[in-house]
Amino acid sequence: MAEEKREIAVKFTGVGKKYTLGEIQGRTMREELRGFFAARHPSAGGFAREQPKEFYALRNIDLTVYKGETLGIIGRNGAGKSTLLKLMSRITTPSEGEIDVHGRVASMLEVGTGFHGDMTGRENIYINGAIMGMSRSEIRAKIDEIIDFSGLQDFIDTPVKRYSSGMYVKLGFAVAAHLESEILVMDEVLAVGDVKYQQKCLEKMQSLARQNGKTVLYVSHNMNTIRSLCDRCIVLSQGQIVFDGSVEKAVGHYLYLGEDRELKTEYTYGEKSRPYVATEQQAKDFHLKSLRVSGCDDPVFHEKDRPHLTLRCD
Repeated sequence: MAEEKREIAVKFTGVGKKYTLGEIQGRTMREELRGFFAARHPSAGGFAREQPKEFYALRNIDLTVYKGETLGIIGRNGAGKSTLLKLMSRITTPSEGEIDVHGRVASMLEVGTGFHGDMTGRENIYINGAIMGMSRSEIRAKIDEIIDFSGLQDFIDTPVKRYSSGMYVKLGFAVAAHLESEILVMDEVLAVGDVKYQQKCLEKMQSLARQNGKTVLYVSHNMNTIRSLCDRCIVLSQGQIVFDGSVEKAVGHYLYLGEDRELKTEYTYGEKSRPYVATEQQAKDFHLKSLRVSGCDDPVFHEKDRPHLTLRCD
């Protein structure tokens, strides 16, 4: 029986994003003409300047995300995670390559994305829905569910500029998760919310991906949320994908990025006594001589793994 063909939600082909260091995008016409003249006549007095330095935030990105998949994106600061999501959300354009997005995208790349501070929470729900192409009747059908999920019933008619950062997150996530979109993009937004709400959001995202078939792209430095939510994960380093595969292997690759990932199985210790003794009756020295690890071959353990530790002490 032929394998069922999976439907593509997002596809990156040879994508790169280049910035010019020391320059701000969107200069005035006068500044553009001045730069144009200086580049062609460097010897002209008052116009000479150094050749601008180019920096690739992303380079040679080939990535396919399938419908209904929950993809985790991890990497160190500056690896290109947020740039990848901004390109996919069409906040900025790629310098090279192509990005194909099949479906409407709901983006939450930072706290309060798209909110207008002087408008109420209720008004911002309508604005966000309109930006995503939803009709007023579609938003009206969802608004009670959004407000209830956010838990902000008492503050929904208050201008959002008076909201705390946690309230911003609650409303922002509730809007993004309930509006009619096929793809949900999130960048570390749950880091601000309280633990109870984080768990509520994770359960909602799992439900969206597994029951509603929504595609989720999730960036986080919290490996526990990556493990509990994602079924596939990529690791970014210096603007390139260095790993694409299972979540546990991706986490292990990320934690030991740039280091020797070979599992050390033999540990030898010098003469050291117990650091704390509660009573004189327990004042017995405990010397750990060695530790041996077996039953696994990777320095990151999954909860299903059963590593064996052998201690030698006297």
